Amino acid sequence: MLKKLYKNSIIDKPKITFSILVVILLSFGYFSKNFQLDASSDTLLLENDPDLKYLREVNSNYGAKDFLVLTYTPKNDLLNPETINHLTNLKNDLKSLKWASNVITILDVPLLKNNDDPLAERIKNFKTLSSDDADKERGFNEIINSPIYKEFIISKDGKTSGILVYIKVDEKISNLIKKKNNYLNKIDKGELNQIEKDSYKKFFQMVSNGVLKVEGQLFEEVIDN
Repeated sequence: MLKKLYKNSIIDKPKITFSILVVILLSFGYFSKNFQLDASSDTLLLENDPDLKYLREVNSNYGAKDFLVLTYTPKNDLLNPETINHLTNLKNDLKSLKWASNVITILDVPLLKNNDDPLAERIKNFKTLSSDDADKERGFNEIINSPIYKEFIISKDGKTSGILVYIKVDEKISNLIKKKNNYLNKIDKGELNQIEKDSYKKFFQMVSNGVLKVEGQLFEEVIDN
């Protein structure tokens, strides 16, 4: 009976079936604009994870800096004067962004083997690749062979370097995160009453929309610049 019903309603009426499928697909496509996916670090961890709780305690007591890592691969080698000038301009452009607090490039790395002065003197008056009196070839070899810097701020082949952009603390978002964590702690301890549950649902929706919008604007600004 089901086979006959399937044949009569679907197989024998392909145009109607196709039309219905098109309407369904168009409906899904239209409402997909309301779909939101939160891919932040918080959603990738269990809220009752003890390591996550410990991390929050450490960040609360000692603070934490958010940063963005960019990679820079110039057409010429990294020691080329044109490359150094371009990287300096790029650093200044990034630093001028309203959400950036500081920018660190390979030009800012302290060089401790750039001359033969006593170690204490080299530490006190260290040079960088941007220093006018620095031996750039010697400094570059120090960086690329350093176990600290190698494959951290510079690739193994010495053609790509990293740019570290520290992001300013947004007090509004920071306070929202603290409020969210307070809600989650109460949920974990079973101390959340019905009024607070309703309040948390409204709060969570507001935070999701707001944070996603801020993150989108931030990365659009990075791309545009």
